[in-house]
Amino acid sequence: MRYAIKHSITFTLALGLTLLISHTAITQNNTPSSNLHQWGAVTLFHGLPSDHVRAISQDADGVMWLGTDAGLVRYDGRRVQRISAEGPLANRIRAIKLDLDGALWIATDAGAARVIDDDIKLIPQTENKTVSSIIAPERGRAIFATEQGAIIDCSIKNGSFTARAITSEDHPALRIESLNRPLPLTAIIAKDDSIILGSRSRGLLSVQGERIDEIPLRPRPFFIEAIARDSAGRFFIGAQTSIDDSGLYQSADLRRASKIGAGLGTVTSIAFDDQQEMWVGTDQNGAFHFRGENLIERFTFNSTAGGLRSNHIYSTFVDREGVIWFGTDRGACRYDSRSPRSEIVSVEPESNFVRVLFQSSDGRLWCGANRGLFLREETGWRQVDELRGKTVYAISQDSEGRLIIGTASGLFTSDDGAQFSRLAEGEIIRALAQFQGATYIANFNRGLERLDRDERTLILPVRQIIGLHADKNQMWIGTANAGAMVFDGKQAVTPPELESLRDAAVRSIAVSRDGAVWFATSRGLYALRSLALTPVIEGIDARYVITTENNQAWCATEAGLYTALIDKDAGAVTSRMSAEQGLPSQNVFALMSESSALWIGTNRGAVRYTPNPFAPAIKAARLLGQRAYSLQEIAAGVRLEYPQNSLSVEVSAASSRTFPEQFQYRFSLISAGREVKSKLAREPSLSVENLRPGRYLIIARAITGDLVQSDPLSIAFEVESAPFPWTTAALSLLLVLALAAIGWGYYQNKRLTRTNEALEGANRQLADTRMQLASETEAERRRIARDLHDQTLADLRRLLLLADELPRKDGGESLIDPLVLRREIESISTEIRRICEDLSPSALENVGLAAALEYALSEAVAHLPAERRFEYEFSCREGIEERLSLSPVVQIQIYRIAQEAISNISRHAGAKRVRLSVEERNGGFLLTLEDDGCGFDPRSKRTGRGIANIISRASLIEAEAEWTELEGGGTRFILRKGIKAD
Repeated sequence: MRYAIKHSITFTLALGLTLLISHTAITQNNTPSSNLHQWGAVTLFHGLPSDHVRAISQDADGVMWLGTDAGLVRYDGRRVQRISAEGPLANRIRAIKLDLDGALWIATDAGAARVIDDDIKLIPQTENKTVSSIIAPERGRAIFATEQGAIIDCSIKNGSFTARAITSEDHPALRIESLNRPLPLTAIIAKDDSIILGSRSRGLLSVQGERIDEIPLRPRPFFIEAIARDSAGRFFIGAQTSIDDSGLYQSADLRRASKIGAGLGTVTSIAFDDQQEMWVGTDQNGAFHFRGENLIERFTFNSTAGGLRSNHIYSTFVDREGVIWFGTDRGACRYDSRSPRSEIVSVEPESNFVRVLFQSSDGRLWCGANRGLFLREETGWRQVDELRGKTVYAISQDSEGRLIIGTASGLFTSDDGAQFSRLAEGEIIRALAQFQGATYIANFNRGLERLDRDERTLILPVRQIIGLHADKNQMWIGTANAGAMVFDGKQAVTPPELESLRDAAVRSIAVSRDGAVWFATSRGLYALRSLALTPVIEGIDARYVITTENNQAWCATEAGLYTALIDKDAGAVTSRMSAEQGLPSQNVFALMSESSALWIGTNRGAVRYTPNPFAPAIKAARLLGQRAYSLQEIAAGVRLEYPQNSLSVEVSAASSRTFPEQFQYRFSLISAGREVKSKLAREPSLSVENLRPGRYLIIARAITGDLVQSDPLSIAFEVESAPFPWTTAALSLLLVLALAAIGWGYYQNKRLTRTNEALEGANRQLADTRMQLASETEAERRRIARDLHDQTLADLRRLLLLADELPRKDGGESLIDPLVLRREIESISTEIRRICEDLSPSALENVGLAAALEYALSEAVAHLPAERRFEYEFSCREGIEERLSLSPVVQIQIYRIAQEAISNISRHAGAKRVRLSVEERNGGFLLTLEDDGCGFDPRSKRTGRGIANIISRASLIEAEAEWTELEGGGTRFILRKGIKAD
């Protein structure tokens, strides 16, 4: 497959995308601002060939496919690639459908195609037809509907297509007789053993075999734009209508229909998420979210502050992670409905300081804040009058279902959750727990108490208890000044493993299913596993910790919300969510798990967040040894021929809810079943060096922001051992014979020594003279450039000022047009600046050799005519200048050589792709420049000035320059200096 690749763009979001970020905050009227972190977009700015996105799909690798008015685009969260700028795929894309083989069926204005494994196959039977919709009912088969009134059933076998078509010429139901033209078909969907078509002017059609019937739906929409079906088998139809009406219909049996909603206007697209909630795109009124027939929310350009870039929506797609994608006339927009959503608990700012969250046995959600207790209802949060103004620290429910509330003003209880009564007054209750069938109370000033209905008994006179956590056999106790203890119902002891926490405030404790005990302390988050205390997050104030079924810990801190996991191989793995990811505040105080979601309490309200349970997709992006290996070679296993013993692997991960910079990567290098190297980092690459001969396996995993690991990616390779030294053995025999000749020649060599020393001295003096001459030449270039810049450009600037004061004719017009004169002066100034830069390259002095070489390559491309420009790639590891310590004289000569080589390619090669790499090799410098141009024979061109200049400059700095022709066309130029032999 030919990819017309735009320059790749690194998105600083979390997918991958440019996000419109606006931290949720409490405004003066105490309402939350829109959380625009939920929104992102892929537009012309990111490389789309057109902003009109009419079709969206996702493949098994998590890659998004976007159909635009100017062709098909592949988006992997990091860069946009246009697929085939020729043929049907360069036209307007109408629909994309992924089949069970992982192949993409593409519908365009000029026909249809099938894309699989980088192979594009055009479907001849659809040529020059406007294909509007696709279904892929089974492997290797797709059915197309066209605007020329044709239904095309296409199958592929052994790489060949067979098609059966029903056209408007075959069937009168596919024609508009009054207009004598085909009936435009706009949508298609499968129904049992038949298909349902949507049309413009004739509503719905049923097709079974060769039979086509109109469906007399009542009420009957005539101009259909979209058809969808939910998991219950109900049909949803989008149709044209007025802007104030609703074009959305629902029908269970395609006999009777009912309208849904109001003010939707023309409905253009319909999609369902994994909860069977419906997402509807409209022609002018934005997007709508329905749960059943109930409208949940509406999105427009204005209501999302530009997150939805346009109210005109062509397509709607729900990806595998539940992210909603909208194709609009201003690009593709993504909406994460499960990202953090802030809720204001009260209009009073202090009442939004959430300290505890609790779900009672009847499913109701309770929130304890600095100024009262609140209950979440359908209309919002309702304050409990009896606890108004009181600071609530803890909420629990006993075995009888009675709610118990611990506050800074005493203890409150309620049998029904409606009326609360005070049980104790004037006491600070910081924590509550249900242990061994009883309620235990952390009385800050007295100690641990047991509550028996309305009677309290002091069990443990340890003051300043601030945290309790109970499981079946024991209860963990956290204090403000004495660390943590464990209580078995009779006595409390501090395990020796927790001695290091004695001077820390232990605010919260949780136990995960694997038996790990997590402590949220004033010094950070700690985990106790196998009688060993492990610091997981240090140096921050941790307030609350909970665990989930997958043994993850979620920790509320002063710096946001952390999630942590103890991996048996990698150790502690952590990730952080802050205001950048949508929290209204960095200060998090409370957490609660509710089904698949988390409730987060901050000092600016409560937040609901649904962690992403989906594993990311991971694949190999690049494998480098002495050369780059193809993906096919990687899959088959790589052999590093002697003397290669180093390898670098780079992977890429895809997830629509985790952006590229949020991924972590876990690498393991396995040899003989044993891990010899591991790495956990945010860089998606691993380098291994100085490997012994043998077989190796690299296992890579990507980890999302919610610490979900991908399936392992395995890359096998073998380092070959040195072959038996037959040549060395033969040479050893010859050496014995040569010793005699050496003895005889020793005398002759002594005679020549003095002559050779004299010649070497002369050569060194000549080399020093040539280097001095080159240095003086560069110095003279800099002086000329400085004089041109300081004097000549200053004179030209004075001329610009004088141009504005030219005398004018009697009529008021200038004798010479000042604008014409000004443009000429500015043109001369620009040319002088270019000459100055060529004489004395500022990039080399300002940013170093590597950056200057990349700049020289980019400048060469920029000054070429559009039809001769080529794509380029530059690679260089950071810090190469420090490792090599090349002198300024050597650096300028290398820069001039590279300039000349790039110039030769620009003038003569006719290349489409150029790659320049700079690296340190065995203590020396190596520059490689490759192109895919017409190639040339270096021996026949050595009389040219460019080649001669390169060879002359290379010899001046004791470097080697060589050219080789590449297989398939093109040339490789190599410059070596100071590379030691292996």
